[in-house]
Amino acid sequence: MLGGTMNAATQANPQSISRKDQPSVLVVGAGLIGSSIAMHLAKKGCLVTVLEASAQPAAGASGKSWAWLNANHKQPAHYRDLNLHSMKLWGQYPDLAAFPGSLILNDDRTGDNAYPSSPLTPEQLKEEEPELSDAACQGGARLYEPEGYAYPESAVRFFLQQAEQNGASVLYEHPVQSLETRKFSPHITGVVTPGTTLHADVVVLAAALGIPELTKPLGLSVPLTAKPRTVTVITKPLKPILKHIVVNGTHQLLFLSFADPVDIRHCMFSVCKRSNPLCEVMLSQHGRISQRSSAA
Repeated sequence: MLGGTMNAATQANPQSISRKDQPSVLVVGAGLIGSSIAMHLAKKGCLVTVLEASAQPAAGASGKSWAWLNANHKQPAHYRDLNLHSMKLWGQYPDLAAFPGSLILNDDRTGDNAYPSSPLTPEQLKEEEPELSDAACQGGARLYEPEGYAYPESAVRFFLQQAEQNGASVLYEHPVQSLETRKFSPHITGVVTPGTTLHADVVVLAAALGIPELTKPLGLSVPLTAKPRTVTVITKPLKPILKHIVVNGTHQLLFLSFADPVDIRHCMFSVCKRSNPLCEVMLSQHGRISQRSSAA
């Protein structure tokens, strides 16, 4: 979150305001993080404007995310605790998230008393998930009961709707080209978009992989951890294939097969290895309607 001085969110919300009581905020990016920030700030009385480069929300990393809700062996402790708290918050939105539990294949790690899990033999795993190939079940699995997943696109749209109902404005096809700063000062005062410059008391960057490009000219380095390329397969509604989230032991493969609020069922996996027996059985049995890849 980067502070500024001038008030340009009022360009989208021209009503008379008291800047002391209603600070203006520009949120760059309409993904999960940006939309959630916009919703909460708008509910607190801030004058919020969301700027999204694409013509629709969740067009970047959020729309291609695994959206896996877990705190599985995450370190350091404060990061693990943050994830646990996030899981509890998602539990307040039953239409936007589900918690069927996760099966991690070939997982022989010791369980955490504060994070319920149970080991499954190959036979137990096959009983839990009959659609998995015998080869995929050979090493057994560990079941993590508290884990789940979110519906990213539905969540983003809901958060933005809530933000707008509390006075926020969402501007699509408004790519941010650079950050505006006060002369001879590092303070961020706004953003430059094609044809106009918008100012605000605070600028929030929630543009994922677009953040380093925006901060670099200011001498600010924002390191991001690269994640593997993902391939998303979206099919017509099918009979449920899996009861749980299924992940291989190195987190290189993940499948979901649940109905989301618009009754679309997914299979999602990263670093798709065609030789992987689990990948083969899923693709061969259920086909492929469309495919998109991303470095999200």
